[in-house]
Amino acid sequence: MADDYYQILGVDRTASEEAIKKSYRKLARKYHPDVNPNNKASEEKFKQLGNAFEVLSDPKKRKLYDEFGEDAEKIGFDEKKAEAYRQYRAAASRGGAGGIPYGGEDFDLGDLFNDLFGGRRG
Repeated sequence: MADDYYQILGVDRTASEEAIKKSYRKLARKYHPDVNPNNKASEEKFKQLGNAFEVLSDPKKRKLYDEFGEDAEKIGFDEKKAEAYRQYRAAASRGGAGGIPYGGEDFDLGDLFNDLFGGRRG
């Protein structure tokens, strides 16, 4: 599983936008490449902080991240794909995916995952 964005920024899941911004700024100064030249670990941490802040500072992305975790990133924070994923998860919790409308017709899981993950295999 990917790192939790809240943990990366050192904030609670209920943190306000202001608390998220404050924590990001503090940590970004600490790990900035100019402050830590030639330090790959700091550079990587700085990138993680930027990614976490990008998601958690955007209310729409944060909402999807809170609902889906790292899968929100895989679906590109796209609300339309998120709805299809919700339907898939609901059907899976009932014991199958059959009969879920997707794109106006029933589909198989391959169709959903191809759309959600851009046809990538892994």
